[in-house]
Amino acid sequence: MELLFKERLMVNLPLGKPIEAPIMFKAGTVIFALGEPAKYLYLLKKGEIRLLKVTGQKLSVIKLCKEKEILNEVSVLTNKPSEFAAIAKTDVELVLIDQKDILTVVKDGPSWIPEIFETLCERLKSTQDIIEEHNLSAGEKNSDMVLTKDEEKGYLNALAEYKIP
Repeated sequence: MELLFKERLMVNLPLGKPIEAPIMFKAGTVIFALGEPAKYLYLLKKGEIRLLKVTGQKLSVIKLCKEKEILNEVSVLTNKPSEFAAIAKTDVELVLIDQKDILTVVKDGPSWIPEIFETLCERLKSTQDIIEEHNLSAGEKNSDMVLTKDEEKGYLNALAEYKIP
């Protein structure tokens, strides 16, 4: 498993400041783990990332993220640890935006912006809970949502080796 990035990053929102170039991650690399404190919002520039629910030694694919999607938004906006793990399915390029920069923009915006984000995050979390409670899964319909035994074993090994920075 390869960790290439976190010590040197301070990515800024585009408020007249440039965003740092995307960071490369190899397929199978843990981007963030279940329970990891929110530090970055991730903008997926290239590749695919699986968001995984980790229950003991069992993994469930929650979502396959593709180019132009964001990851870790709820954790960043609510300042709560991640409820999922994110592992690169393919080689990926990510832009990392520091949580402090996101929260500054939210705080410095109109007074109603934080309330909107809080409501959206609560609704998203509620929807995720309903899906989990009813054991709804797109896995049977979408092969991207199903892990092979080798993929699950490799991901579990990567997560076991991962050290939260």
